[in-house]
Formats: sequence, structure tokens, C-alpha cells
Amino acid sequence: MGLPMPGHRLAWVLALAALLAAAPGQAEGRAPPRSPAPRKAAPARPTSLERARAQLAAVKRDPAKRRYRHHWERAIRALEHAARGRDRGPALLEAARARYALYRFSAIEADRTQALRLAGRASAAGSRDAAGLAAAIRREMGDDDRPAPRRRQALARSAPRPPPAAAAPRGGGLPRSAPADEEGTDPELDRVVAEVLQPAEVTPEPVGSSTAGSAEGSGPARVSEVRTWSSADYTRVAVTLSRPVAFRETEIAPAGEQPRRLAVDLSPAELEGKAVARPVGDAKVERVRAAQHDAETVRVVLDLAGGQEYETFRLEDPPRVVVDVGTREADAPQRAPVADGGDEEGGAGPLRPVRRIVVDAGHGGHDPGAIGPGGVREKDVTLAMVHRLRRKLERAGFQVVLTRRDDRFLSLDERTALANTARGDLFVSLHANAHPRRDRTGVETYFLNVTDDRYAARLAARENGLVHLAGAGAPQVTRILSDLDATRSAGPSRRLAALVQKELVSRVRANVGEVRDLGVKHALFYVLLGARMPAVLVETAFVSNRKEERRLASPRYQEEVAEAVARAVTTFAGRDASRVAARSLRPGEPALYP
Repeated sequence: MGLPMPGHRLAWVLALAALLAAAPGQAEGRAPPRSPAPRKAAPARPTSLERARAQLAAVKRDPAKRRYRHHWERAIRALEHAARGRDRGPALLEAARARYALYRFSAIEADRTQALRLAGRASAAGSRDAAGLAAAIRREMGDDDRPAPRRRQALARSAPRPPPAAAAPRGGGLPRSAPADEEGTDPELDRVVAEVLQPAEVTPEPVGSSTAGSAEGSGPARVSEVRTWSSADYTRVAVTLSRPVAFRETEIAPAGEQPRRLAVDLSPAELEGKAVARPVGDAKVERVRAAQHDAETVRVVLDLAGGQEYETFRLEDPPRVVVDVGTREADAPQRAPVADGGDEEGGAGPLRPVRRIVVDAGHGGHDPGAIGPGGVREKDVTLAMVHRLRRKLERAGFQVVLTRRDDRFLSLDERTALANTARGDLFVSLHANAHPRRDRTGVETYFLNVTDDRYAARLAARENGLVHLAGAGAPQVTRILSDLDATRSAGPSRRLAALVQKELVSRVRANVGEVRDLGVKHALFYVLLGARMPAVLVETAFVSNRKEERRLASPRYQEEVAEAVARAVTTFAGRDASRVAARSLRPGEPALYP
């Protein structure tokens, strides 16, 4: 018989026995403990390439981001940084495509050069499509052999056919333009641009539509700014938004001490900051207010001082709704424009001299315009030409108003508003042209109108700060022009454009060298939209062509351009008689020019 255990060891054995005895009972009362469930696999983290693609998609979706270069630069750099391992070829190819699309927007030659380098790197990394992209860019730049005739014909057949050109308007003595270009941009590159940009483009709905702008972005638009420009007979109000949204206008009749009012409702939208209540105090608009009308609607109210009509329309990049007040008296009958070379029926009315010329230098500030292969910037040469033109017009006895005197940025609608508030008699905007093909040369002059010409539409898109995709927005621009009654000044503008084109071609040929006469054309340039006077835009040469780039940078060529425009303005104004036939109209109605 064994000896008894010490007390502490006995206590330990009894505790262990009790624990073992309790285990079966515990199992009878409750289910045995379950083994831990297998954890769900964590979602795979997006790759660098997927994150870069998402960043580029965000730029394309958001018009506020899409219009600023640094957002594109960040997205393209992200694609380049993602070019590692098996993603190297695809990432570099997408970066090349995005960079080329940016070039078609910016007309900055360095963007296209960089796109070519990226395509070469992508090809070296094994991308099958990169070699074709690089070859297409070299062909466009003129640095590669042209495709064989059969290949060129196949490309032409695969490209979308532009609509037939509109018949040229009769009369006006327009100079005959050179034959249309046999070839436009490369269809392969057009497809690249469409693939990169098409998902981000929005085809605008008709003005005032309840669905306009709803296709882009999510959540309410932010109303960030309400600006006004005014003169004795004209007021412009521009409302800036973060994205396009629907708007609806309602005229409220005067009641008691309340004046006649125009309410513009923007929805879905929210007002950034505090409500706006700002006196305007001119003869057309007494005050403008903006406030959150309800949870989804911002209401902008204009207190109207008189009986003038107003026009409301939308502009893009940045999205904004514009109201022009003082287009004509609300109770005044519509007057037909003066026919070319003729006069209205009835007796001759009082004559008004053409004294004040508004001259606009294209681009400026953070917007350099087109940049040539040698680095010449459109904004610099246009400003230099504008100052030369100002001195010549002042010596001829005109008053001259410049939209910009130095290197500063002005929005397109601000330029037109400045012209209207200055009560200008003519508006001339100077630009330098650009084309993806470096062999394109010549001068051309534009006036405002709807166009179905693919080249003119693409040029207007570049000057408007947009990327043109064939067919986009045609119903909208037609309605804008109809609302603004832009045909009232189309005849005078066309004749002014014809005079400018004739003088420019003849002076350059006589004093500089041969130049291609591309003629007088019409397109929808926002900088001319809403101008209440004859208005033209002059493309003085192609900065994308090396020879014409050197011309644009030379003081001699700048002097010839300024002299040609000054002579055309003087001829149009009839300075020998010091007058131009313009009807004496009711207050607030725009003058009609011959």
C-alpha cells in the first residue's frame, strides 16, 4: 500500500480529475466547439495598371478635370509608372494613346513627340499595336514614307465619310479658296482619339431639356461662380458649374414693387458658399441673385429693369449657363438682315459711323494655344500682332479696345462680353492655325455659323478648347445660333472676312512669299458667339508647319498681317465717307450692317 501524497500534490490531482469528469457532461449539454470557419479570401488589390486606368477614366468623366492639363499629365505619368513586368507593353501603349489624344486637344507639338516615344517604348516591350501607332504618328508628322497607294485607299475607305459640304452663300465676292485637302487626319489616329475620349464626351440635349447633362457625372453639380458684364444696352450673366446639368427658365411678371424677373433653375445642383445677391445697376438688369431653391435646385434670378428680350444658352469647358439681356426690345418686331449688297426697303435711315474696333489676341495665360515644332507659342505671336494692329487702326482714326494687353487668360465668353460692353462696332480675333499634318499651310478667315465641314468643325473645336468628334453636338449648336439670331450679322461678317482674306493673301504674296489661300469659311467659334457686331476670326498661318512657324515669329510677317487687317477694316468701314450704312433701331436692338 503506497504512502499518502503530500497535500498540495493531492489537491492538484483532484482538480485535474474534476476537470476531466466535467468534460463529458459539458459535451452532453452543449454542442462541441466548432472549428474556426475558413476566412474569406481578401479581395485582390488593384494592380498599378488598374489604378492608372481608373485615374485616366476619372479625368475623362469629369469636365472640370478634363479641361486642365495637369490632370492629364498625372494620369499619363501613372500609366508610365505602371509599366512593369507583364504590364509594361500595355501600360506604355495606353500612355502613348492618351498623350496623342492630349496633343489633338492642345496642338502642342511636344505632346505628339512624346506620344511617338512612348509608342516606340511600348513596341520594344512587345506591344503588337504600338508599332502601327508609331508609324501612323510618323506619317502624320511627315517623318515617314507615305503609305502605298493601295494602303492609302484602304485607309480612306475605312474612315468615316464627312457629310457633304454646305453650298457657299451667294454674293459677297468671296475669294476662291484652294482645293480641299485630298487627305485629312489619319483614320487610325482618329480611332485612337475616339477610343480615348469618346466615353467622356456628352452629346448635349436641347436647351432647357429636363435630361440635359444628366448623363455625365454623379450627384449634384456645384455652382461655383456667377459673373456679370454690363453696358448701357447689354448685360451678360454667366453661371459656372462643375458639370453640365439641366436648366429651366421662367419669366415672372412684375407685381407690386417687384420688377419683371427671370428665374433660371439648375438641377440637380448645389450652391458653393453663401447665397449671392449682387446689384448690377444698369439699364437692363437691376440685380442678380443665386440661392439654394430646394434640396436639388439652385435658382438664379435676374431683376430686369426694362422690356428687353433675353437669350439663355449653354457653353462647355467649363460648363456654364449664359444669359444675354438686351438682345432686342421684347415688343419690337423682328427685322430682317440687310441683303448682301442691298438695303432694306423704305427710306434711308440715319447713318452711324464705325469708330470702335475690338481686337482680340487668341489664348493667353495658362492657355498657350498651339505650339509649333520650334516652340513658337500661339498666344505670344497673336499678342504681338494685336499690338501692331492697334497702332495702325489708331493712326487711321479708330478707337481700339483690346480684350487683353498682356499675357493673361480670358474665357471665351468673357472676350465676347468685353466686346459687347465696350459697344464695339467690329470684332476681330487673331489666331495661329495648327494641323496634325506638318505640311498644311495657308491663311483663312472665319465668321460665325453652323458648319458641317469636318475640318472647320475640328478647328473650331480646338479654338473652343474642345476635342472634336465627328457629329457631336450639331443639334445643340444649331439651336444656340437660332436662339441668338446670329444670322443677323452673318452677311456683314462674311463681307468683312472676305476683305480680310483678300488683303492678307495679297500682302503676304507681294512682300513675304507664296502663301496658300484657304478662303473664307464659317464655323461655330465660341469667341464669336453672342457678339452683337460683325465679327471675324483670322487664322494667320500654321504654327505647326516649320516654315510658317518661322514666319509667325518674324516681325516682318506680323507687320504684314497687321497692315492687311487694318486695310480691310478701313475698307469695310468706308473711311473715305467715314460712315457705314446702319439702320437707326429702337433702343436695345443690335445695329444692322451692310
